Amino acid sequence: MSDNDANNELLAGFIDESMNAIGELPALLTEFKNDSSNAEAVHSVFRTVHSIKGNAGFFGLTAIKKFAHSLENALDEVRNQKTPLTEDLCRALIEGIDSLDQMLHAVENQTHSETLSEADLKLLEQVAVLSKTKVEGGSEDSAADALLAELLEMAEEMTAAGFPESLHWAERLRGLGQVSTPEAAEQAILSPADMLANEFVIGGVEATMTVRRLIEMFIKAETEPFDDDRSTAFIEAMAELKLCARNGSETALLNAVDEAGRNFKTIYDSGIGVDSMLLSIVWEQIAPALQSRAPQPEPTPEPEVAAPPEAAAPKSPEGESADGEAAKEKGASSKKTKFLRVNEESIDNFLDDVSSLFITCERLKDIQSRMSHAAEVQELIEELRQVNISFSMQANALQKSVVSLRRVPIRGMFSKFPRMARSLASSLGKKLDVHLAGEELEVDKSLLEELDAPLTHMIRNVADHALETPEDRQARGLNEVGNLWLGAEITRTHVLITIRDDGRGIDPNRLRRKATESGAITEAHAERMSDQEAIELIFHPGLSTAEQVTEISGRGVGMDVVRTMVQDNGGEIRLESTLDVGTTFTIEIPIRQAVLVIDGLLINEGDERFVVPFDSIREVIDLPYEELKTAGGAPVVTLRGTTYAAVSLAETLAIPQPEVKKKSDRLSAVLMTSKQGDACLMVEKVVGKRKVVVNSLQDILPDVRSISGVAQLGGGELALVLSTAEIVRTLRR
Repeated sequence: MSDNDANNELLAGFIDESMNAIGELPALLTEFKNDSSNAEAVHSVFRTVHSIKGNAGFFGLTAIKKFAHSLENALDEVRNQKTPLTEDLCRALIEGIDSLDQMLHAVENQTHSETLSEADLKLLEQVAVLSKTKVEGGSEDSAADALLAELLEMAEEMTAAGFPESLHWAERLRGLGQVSTPEAAEQAILSPADMLANEFVIGGVEATMTVRRLIEMFIKAETEPFDDDRSTAFIEAMAELKLCARNGSETALLNAVDEAGRNFKTIYDSGIGVDSMLLSIVWEQIAPALQSRAPQPEPTPEPEVAAPPEAAAPKSPEGESADGEAAKEKGASSKKTKFLRVNEESIDNFLDDVSSLFITCERLKDIQSRMSHAAEVQELIEELRQVNISFSMQANALQKSVVSLRRVPIRGMFSKFPRMARSLASSLGKKLDVHLAGEELEVDKSLLEELDAPLTHMIRNVADHALETPEDRQARGLNEVGNLWLGAEITRTHVLITIRDDGRGIDPNRLRRKATESGAITEAHAERMSDQEAIELIFHPGLSTAEQVTEISGRGVGMDVVRTMVQDNGGEIRLESTLDVGTTFTIEIPIRQAVLVIDGLLINEGDERFVVPFDSIREVIDLPYEELKTAGGAPVVTLRGTTYAAVSLAETLAIPQPEVKKKSDRLSAVLMTSKQGDACLMVEKVVGKRKVVVNSLQDILPDVRSISGVAQLGGGELALVLSTAEIVRTLRR
C-alpha cells in the first residue's frame, strides 16, 4: 500500500468515526442543559470536539480545525463551570455541531473549503459572545500570526524529514507562538522536553518516574524510529499512567490518557508507521492534564531541547508488572473497529451464491429421501445425512454473515433529521429539541433508503404543523422548546420506527370539518365517525389541515403518499393523537434481506405447492370435516372454546378446489397468526417443514399481495410463499 493510499484510508476512517460520534452530541448537550449535575455529558461532547480538532489538524483540514477549536473553547468554559449552558448557548453550540457535521460530509464528498464561510464565522462570533471566549482563526488573525504558523509548520516538517537541528527552531517558534498565535487553547502546552524535569503527583501520590518514562519515549521519537517494540513499550507506559490516574481518582487525566491511547492505537494499527508528528497528536491530549499535576518550569532566555538520557530505555518485557500485562491484553482486545467498504453489486452476487447453496442443500435432502427406499445402501444414506447436516449448518452461518454485510446503522439515516428539524423550526420562529433512540441498531441498507423519504416528510410535518410557537407553548404552561422523539426498535421480523411529539395534537373535529368541506366524506358519515377514525382522515388523499399553502406543506399531498410507500414495503403505519398532548406515529415494516431464508411449512393444494412461513403459524390442525361450521354465512372453526374465521386456500387463490369432503373425512388446517388477528387456513395436504430461499415477486406481480415470493424446492419445482398477514387482513375485511 502506498503512503497516499494509507493516508486516504486513515482519512476515511477519521471521517466515518467523527460523523458517527457527532450524531450523539446534540442530545448530550440537551441532557446537560436540563441536568447540570450530569458533568460527563458535557465532558463527552468536549472530548469529541477536541479529538476532531486534533485529527483535522493532522490531515490539514484547516477550516474544520479552526471551527472545532472555537467550539472547544466554549465547551471548555462550560465544562469548567465558568460559563453556564444557557438555552441560547446550547442552541448555538448545537448549530455549530451541525455545521461541523456538514463540513465533514463535504470532506467525504471532496467539496470542502479551507476557509470558513461568512455564516460559519458569524455563528462562531455568536458562540464566542455567549460563552465569553474568542473566535479562533477569524478575520482578526494578523499577518504575523499566519507567518509564524507557516514557519512553525516548516520547521516541524524539516524535523520529520531527518533534520534534527530544526527541532530547536520549532521549539523557539512554539515559544513565540505562545504569545501571538491564535491557537489560544494550545498556548500553555509544553513540549515533552520542557516537562521532563518536573515532579509529578497524581491523586496525592508521587508519580514522577511513571510520567517521566512516558515523556522520554516522546522525546526519543523525535530522533529515532518508533518500531514495534517501542510501540509495545509505549502502550504499556500509557497503561501504567492510566492505572495511576484511576487509583488516584483523577478523572480528567484518566479520560485524557484513555482517549490518547485510542488515538495511538488508531495510528499504530493503520500501518503507516509512527513518527514524532503523529505522536504530537497524542501528546496534545495528555500534556494539559499532566501540566496541572506539575509546577510550571521557570522561563529561560533560550529554551534548549534536553537530550534523552541514556538510561531512558523502556523496561524490558521481563520487568513489566501484572497490571501492565493486563492493561496490554485489554488494549489488544479493544482494537478499534475497522470498516470495509464493499461494492454493493459484489455483495448481491455473493448472496446469489448463497441462494444456490440452499437449493443444493434441498436437493441433497431429496436424494437422501429417494435413496432411503433401498435397504442395501443404508450406510451410505447415514453418511449422506451427516454431510447434509454439516452442509446446512455451514450454509446457515454463511447466510447470516453475508447478510450482515448489507446492514448499516440506522444512525446514518437518523443523524440528518435533528439538523433538518431544528433548522426548519428556527425558520418558522419555533424552538425544537430532537431526541434519538435506537440509532445504533442495524438494518438492510435498501430498507433505510425506502424509509428516508416518508420519515423526512413526517418530521417536516412535526416542525410545521405539530409544533407551536414559543409564545403559544408558554400560554399552555409548557416549556417554550418543543420536543420530537425519533426512535427505532427491531423485533425478530420487523423494524419499528416511532415519531412522537409534544405539540398541539390532531383535532378530530377540525379534520371532520375539512373532510366534509372538501367533499371527501358526507356530514352524516362524519357524525358517525369515532375520534380515532376522524384523525386517521389525515391519510386521505388531498386532505390537509393547514390553513394556508406554504413551501413546506398545505397542498394535501403527503401522509397518503407516506402510507402508500410504507404499505408498498409490506408495512403499516399507526397513529395516536391527543389534543394538547401530542401525536405518535408508529411505522412497522418487515425486515428486508437481499436473500431471505426462512423455515416454512410445505403444503399441497391440488397440483400446486405452497409454503407458509413458520413464524406465522400457531398450530397445525387435523380434525373431522364435520367440525367446520358456519357463522353469518362464513366458515368458522372452534378450537378449545375459541372460534376462528376459516378460509380455503384454493378459494383464496382462485385455483380449482378439491372434491367436496364427506363428514367422515379429516380436514387439514393451519392456524395462522398475525398482527391483524388469527385465522384458519384449510389446505388439502400438509407435507412438512422445509428451509427455503424466498425470492421476491414484487416486480413481477406487484398487485398480488397474498403471495410474498417464490421458493425453489429440492426436486427443482417451485412453491409460492404465502403472505399470511395479507390473507388474514383480507379475511377480516
